[in-house]
Amino acid sequence: MIPNNDQLAAIAKLRGGDLAQYPFGIVLYALAAHGRSVLLEIERKPMKKGIVIENGVPVDCQSNLLHETLARFMVAQGRLEEAEATDFFQKATQQGQKLGEVLILEGKISASELYKVLQQNLARKLLDGFSWRNGTFRVYSEMPEVDSPLKVNAPQLVVTGISKFARDDEVNTAIGPLVGKRLFLHPDPPFGLDEIRLSREQQQLVAVLASGKRLDELAAETSIPFDQIMRLLYSLAVIGIVVPEDWMPKHVPAERPKAKPKARPDEEEAASTTRVADQELQPADIERTSNRLMEAYLKHRSMDAFQLLGLEESATALDVQDAYLKFSQDYAPWQFDVPGLKSLIEKAEDLFLAGGRAFGELCDVERRNELITRRRTLAKKDTKKDVASRFAIESELLDSELQYKKGRAFMHKQRWSEAVKLLQFAYDCDPQNSTYGAELAYSKFMSKPDIYADEAREELKETLRIDPKSGLAAYYLGMLEMDTENFKAAKAPLESALRLLKGDRRPIEALKELQQRAKRRKKKLSFLG
Repeated sequence: MIPNNDQLAAIAKLRGGDLAQYPFGIVLYALAAHGRSVLLEIERKPMKKGIVIENGVPVDCQSNLLHETLARFMVAQGRLEEAEATDFFQKATQQGQKLGEVLILEGKISASELYKVLQQNLARKLLDGFSWRNGTFRVYSEMPEVDSPLKVNAPQLVVTGISKFARDDEVNTAIGPLVGKRLFLHPDPPFGLDEIRLSREQQQLVAVLASGKRLDELAAETSIPFDQIMRLLYSLAVIGIVVPEDWMPKHVPAERPKAKPKARPDEEEAASTTRVADQELQPADIERTSNRLMEAYLKHRSMDAFQLLGLEESATALDVQDAYLKFSQDYAPWQFDVPGLKSLIEKAEDLFLAGGRAFGELCDVERRNELITRRRTLAKKDTKKDVASRFAIESELLDSELQYKKGRAFMHKQRWSEAVKLLQFAYDCDPQNSTYGAELAYSKFMSKPDIYADEAREELKETLRIDPKSGLAAYYLGMLEMDTENFKAAKAPLESALRLLKGDRRPIEALKELQQRAKRRKKKLSFLG
């Protein structure tokens, strides 16, 4: 579906529903468009995820999937060895710290790099939801306390998620009613185009849509494949950027005013302040400044006012004032408005405002006393247990890699049906893993070639669409085509597998076998003729 404004408002108020009726991407966008602060829980047994959304922005996601933990994610990225991940995790548990904090202290990763990894991990967890074909969702207005400083651009996530993972029938059903209609760029969408990073294809589509086009005209006037046009239109329509002519507002609103420059101190104040911008910034300076700010940013939401300003409970009013002045000087946003540091401005703003809130809390006698009481109450509790259970999915973590390895063992024994069951579980847990998808599709084919050939072929093609670098999917597609005697169709994917699976002799042997089979069939046809 492509929801209109009234439908978005209704979806944003739902307390729960079926993901088959309300796809994850649409639910997520409705909550974002209406600035909701909720806990969105999605479940497709046995998988479960809890997503914290603050003012429409996803900031955290917990799940019962082992591969989505930070340690496993970094192992998959090649940033940690398996043994290292285990050692660091144990050390973090023993010290009551987060794994990321231990990695920084051990010099294994910088604060800036850790932030990027955490952002990537969060985005990957969220993208999984776009591939869920069924399941349920629940929306809770009672928010858990989280200290995550992460923020995911919801409109960008929707565009990426739908473009890559939305199922074909969902796309076709949504776009069907738009066939024959002229489509336009909405003059005043909920989120502006400048808030979304457009790919080259998306930019091309947007440029053509500026004057209004029908679907057939878009196909004729762009070099984008038709199936990609459908997905791009669907994703941009969901976030309100592309609309049919009858959805266009009758009165075009005035152009949105451009954001005014952030207020800065006057020249006299600037001259008396030690500013990053006044320094000669070398790469080492940029890295050092970035890491200093990012280390503070990663921790600031988990700190109370005393911790943030580095003060003891006995601090005097003068101590509070001095600490705040130093903090605000360290993280004044205008200091970072220089080449190499501009990406830090928004984070510096968050820190700067957090410092102001901490100063206000400590200057108010009543609020300060309430904070001290809370601190002493928490100190009496088992804080490690409290932090661990504050926002966690209470179940044993599902290990997709273990099930995959068991499935592969059955494949080697050619026990295909048993392999399918285990590989299906692994793939359900981690649908972005092209290796799981390729192995599952080929095992299905091998278990019952007469029944599953067409289904496996489409699944392998879909895996290659999502991950064009999946040499394994290309290899299995070539093998399937060869085994079903579609020799011409087998050649291209096998040659692609040869390029992608460097050092793997299977594509070489398969191409030799393909050539031999083609010759034998040619001789047979010649003899029969």
